[in-house]
Formats: sequence, C-alpha cells, structure tokens
Amino acid sequence: MENIFIGRMLDKKNVPSNDEIRTHIGEKSVENIEIIKNSLEKLLNINMELKFPFGNEYGWGYKVSAKSKHLFYLFFEKGSINIMLQIGGIKTKKEMEKYNNLSEEGKEYWENKYQCGKNGGWIHYRIKTKKQLKDIGIFLSIKMNKDIVI
Repeated sequence: MENIFIGRMLDKKNVPSNDEIRTHIGEKSVENIEIIKNSLEKLLNINMELKFPFGNEYGWGYKVSAKSKHLFYLFFEKGSINIMLQIGGIKTKKEMEKYNNLSEEGKEYWENKYQCGKNGGWIHYRIKTKKQLKDIGIFLSIKMNKDIVI
C-alpha cells in the first residue's frame, strides 16, 4: 500500500479556495468528487464541509455527512483524492455479498485498513480513476446498510 499522506494540502493557516483545490487535485478528481456528490444526493441529504481535521499530516478536505451521520472524509492530494472512512467488520451474508463485489484493489484496502476496535477500522482509499468509485459505493453500502451506487 502507498503512503496515505502524499501531496496533501497541509497549510492549515491558509484555507484553500475552490480554484486552488481544483488546481491541486486536477480535473479528473474534480469530476470524481462531483460523481460522488451527485450519487449520494440521490439517496441522502448530504453536507460537505471544508475541514482541516486530525492535525498536520491529513491536511484539507471535505467532511461528508448525511444529516448528523458522518460518512467519510475526502482529502485533497496532488492529482488525486483520498477517501477515509471508518467501517465495521462483515456481520451478515448480505454484507459478505457486497464485500465479494469489491475489486481486488478494494479488497486489498479492506484487508489493510487501520484497525480500530475488534473488527472495524479506517480505510484510506486513493481515488485516481472513475472505476475505483464503485468500491467507495460498496464500502458505504456496507457501512450504512443501504444500497449505494457510485
């Protein structure tokens, strides 16, 4: 797995403008954010807040929530974005079916998540292509027990 903190926007004192974010992450990543946002808005009332959480290594990104439920953080990286979400373990047959639909890369991210609690953990998934967005939808489907297609 790659270093999860490559090319982050780490200057906490300077809130990045939309243009600065767009230049930093690139047009493909801007499109991927729009796809994620539009897909989620079909099912949920989402809120995307610009934040600098967790200290200096993580940098600027969006905290994405549905009402009061935190869904994930979306961090800005040079030429990409990184989705960081907390997820529990597989508990049901339906969740296992969803897990089996992950790409090999998605399964690798799942297996290498940062452990937190007995079965859960944090996934840090670097998104560079539209194809990878399917895995994010599956992760969210498992997390929320709701069918989410991105």
